[in-house]
Amino acid sequence: MFDRRALQTVLALVTGLAGILVVSSAIAASAAQRTDTSENAPRIIIDTDLSLWWDDATAVGMANVLEQRGKIRILGVMSDVRNPLAVAAIDAIDTAYGHPHLPLGAVTNSNADTAPHGYTNVLVAKLPHSISSSAHVASAVTLYRHLLAVQRDHSVTIVAIGAYTNLAGLLRSNPGQGSSLDGRALVAAKVKRLVIEDGLFPNGAPPLTNQKLDLTSAREVVSGTNWPTPIAWVDGFTGINTKVGGLLCTTVAPNNPMRIVYEAEFGCGPPGDGDWDGPTLLYAVGGIQGLFSELGQGGAAYVNAQGGLSWRADPERPHDIYIHVADQAALNQRIDLLIAAK
Repeated sequence: MFDRRALQTVLALVTGLAGILVVSSAIAASAAQRTDTSENAPRIIIDTDLSLWWDDATAVGMANVLEQRGKIRILGVMSDVRNPLAVAAIDAIDTAYGHPHLPLGAVTNSNADTAPHGYTNVLVAKLPHSISSSAHVASAVTLYRHLLAVQRDHSVTIVAIGAYTNLAGLLRSNPGQGSSLDGRALVAAKVKRLVIEDGLFPNGAPPLTNQKLDLTSAREVVSGTNWPTPIAWVDGFTGINTKVGGLLCTTVAPNNPMRIVYEAEFGCGPPGDGDWDGPTLLYAVGGIQGLFSELGQGGAAYVNAQGGLSWRADPERPHDIYIHVADQAALNQRIDLLIAAK
């Protein structure tokens, strides 16, 4: 009998009707595991550059904990960096939290292997997983199309905490692969909101990491009304003082995936970097929760003269906002509790 991982391997090798059947089977296998999740729970797709940066791991880990508790529904996780082991590391995290069947997608040309591996190799070496590389999963755009096609209209939140490559590819995609709609129309029909971690608003900054990973795609997604749903930007100011994980080495087991990543990044010393992506995940699935403030109403992000992002009034995008921290201590505590849970 084929399991979901074997089926996704087939997907990577075929197209057309066979590909549609394969992804449909993967989605059904994932859904069968989670019959206790509330119908009203936020449905999310995570698009991550998990490979080198600590905060991507915290976002994926927290999402898994919230999935365990029936608070959210993870439809799939997309890797957007060209590290072929990134999907194996994501699979290792998901499996550690009891979710070995979450659909995973890989960025186009992932086998180019041009992204630094960071802690991905450590996770793959230390934790069980059944995906060995990006050759064994669907392309991210293909998986996006199949996942979105079967969802209720305006029901999906995309949590983008990495490069814009997959998002731009989805916008450009043609009808087929699960839907008769082209990419932009599919997004407009099925996505409720895009929540992105990027920028320093309102004044702006030069290109930051997520833009630098793929500047062309970043410009495509940010340009005017090209992205057809509201966007919430959880910018870098939410991450600078979000220093978390310092107690993991003394409070959780050595095989906890968050501890493994923390030790690989910082040893067992103080947090060596702020957490930008964890707050993005929390806002995306829970709103302000007393932790955040919603700002910039009536405006939108735009590509500034430096090639980075700034904020300006924009009547064509009346529903976009940017997010800042309202209660830093409570935010840090919330993340620490979730990444220590298993």
